[in-house]
Amino acid sequence: MATSIDINHRLLESIRDEPKRMLVPISGYEKVTVKSREDACEPIKDLFDDQLKQFIIIAKMNSSDPEDKLTQDESASIHLYTMEWEEHDNSLYMKLNQTLRLADRSKLKPWFKYLKLFLTAFFRLPPSKNTLVWRGVREDLSALYPKGKEFAWWAFSSCSSSIDMLESPNYLGKSGTRTIFSIQTNSGKLIRAHSYFDNEDEILLPPGIYLKVVGCLNPATDLHIIHLQETEPPYKMLADPFDLSELKNALPPAKPQPYTVNPQKEEYNPSTSELKPVLSPTKPPSYTVSSISVKAIPLYLEKPTSVAPKKQSPYSDMKLNREYTFTY
Repeated sequence: MATSIDINHRLLESIRDEPKRMLVPISGYEKVTVKSREDACEPIKDLFDDQLKQFIIIAKMNSSDPEDKLTQDESASIHLYTMEWEEHDNSLYMKLNQTLRLADRSKLKPWFKYLKLFLTAFFRLPPSKNTLVWRGVREDLSALYPKGKEFAWWAFSSCSSSIDMLESPNYLGKSGTRTIFSIQTNSGKLIRAHSYFDNEDEILLPPGIYLKVVGCLNPATDLHIIHLQETEPPYKMLADPFDLSELKNALPPAKPQPYTVNPQKEEYNPSTSELKPVLSPTKPPSYTVSSISVKAIPLYLEKPTSVAPKKQSPYSDMKLNREYTFTY
């Protein structure tokens, strides 16, 4: 996989270009048949110079041993998307995203085969649930995103898993006018293993993602932070590239929960001031406490400082030292 010393311009791609109104869904591409990456790019070759042919070869060579159980063609489609043309505006991702934002969906037809291959690869990547990602631009967009607003981003959206990277000098920096989006999403996919920028944890959001502004912050005069939450759209924005139930059927069976301790089997002896969990000797301790209403609470247990009264929980007067996890 090639490593680039250049910055990832997709992380700074303008969000202002997103349509201010809702568009018809992205569909039709899912019905086409794609034979190979070359076949996928054939209808769009006239939109590019000779560099496209070169980049297809590079993407193929850099995807010879793909991860995540993707085919070489699928991995190469992601790799090609992430590559930067000499003229930035001529990059494949720039032209594709500009077309995805158009109200005239007929303009997408030359892209159908590439979209079919690319989105098939995208949806086959491992799921990433309830992930916080970051995206930013060097301009003030706070007026466009008031609290409570719901909207769709119609293009692919490149985000970072780290706000520190966005604040580095190569990207937004720590001064000047900036808008940073913190996005809670279930749809993002980590593409690092297939990207030309293999040194960055880039999270890609699909086109047609539907979001809601849940909070706004202005911690400095020139810095605006907008918190977005992915939410259920009023209609399906993006047609599935294939029957996604195939992925659910292909998932391995869930692993059994490890070493659950029955509360009736916990032994607590105030006279010896010891906590003796009954558990597997080869696995770390875990306790089950039915009275706790959350799924996982990290606690730190040592010997209690005193014998607890009969009506109190034996855990109510413990020092914090050693870490365990209470589940129910």
